[in-house]
Amino acid sequence: MKTVKLTNEELATLKSAVLAQIQSIEKEIKWAKEDGENIDSLVEIREQYQHAFEALNFAE
Repeated sequence: MKTVKLTNEELATLKSAVLAQIQSIEKEIKWAKEDGENIDSLVEIREQYQHAFEALNFAE
């Protein structure tokens, strides 16, 4: 694991981007459910993004 230094603005940008990806995946999951498709991979991706977002919340 590496440590990087970010400005508050850079951190906010990263958090916004990750949150946007989570919201996009949520929509994909909804559409896949409606179409009767397997959503396992989408759920796994969403969880990875959620973990990343949570980690960013602990950033200083």
